[in-house]
Amino acid sequence: MKFALRAAAVFFVVGLLRTPTASQSSTSNEDLPDGEGKKILESRCTSCHELSEVTKFRGYYNRAQWRDIVVTMVEYGADLKKAEIETLADYLAQHLGK
Repeated sequence: MKFALRAAAVFFVVGLLRTPTASQSSTSNEDLPDGEGKKILESRCTSCHELSEVTKFRGYYNRAQWRDIVVTMVEYGADLKKAEIETLADYLAQHLGK
């Protein structure tokens, strides 16, 4: 199970490194409901990449997978406290999860 979560995180990171193309969906921040998770997403995640690099994975991951991806981003330098990790994982799972 841990391997599958790490594999999902690697897949996500590779997706972040890909050059965006015109065919990729571009979900704007207005398409996401307000909440603490959105505030974290906008203030912390978009400091390194576009919001579309997260939203293009809509429907791919469950909560555990989103959490593992968030933890991986923290390992790569995202500045999140433990409580923010949980808040963001909850938000991503609720609004972008499968």
